[in-house]
Amino acid sequence: MISAFGEFVRDLRHKHSELLKDMAEKLTVTSAFLSAVEVGRKSIPADWCGKIAALYALPKAEATKLQKAIDESQRSVTIDLDGQSAARRGVAVALARRFNEMSDEELQQLRQNMFLLKPKGGK
Repeated sequence: MISAFGEFVRDLRHKHSELLKDMAEKLTVTSAFLSAVEVGRKSIPADWCGKIAALYALPKAEATKLQKAIDESQRSVTIDLDGQSAARRGVAVALARRFNEMSDEELQQLRQNMFLLKPKGGK
């Protein structure tokens, strides 16, 4: 089954009249690897959002859609806790432990609360 990321990049290729091999060459990977990423058999490389956005000169709104598609397609997430405070480590570990038990409503509330947080600088 194709991932949200796979759908996004397939649409992008279609808009640019490209084949899978064309995009794979731009990303300096094999067609087989790109295909495996699209269907979720391989993880999406961390630098691909920026790389694809730059290669295709995506407007900010499209780059945001790409990041959302990548987020929705991830099979796992790693959080580097090295150098983090005990409080930050505790929150990350507590979330990881409880994640699979959380209801859809709890996840939605957590998501809403996260978007209410303002980035540093108040912007």
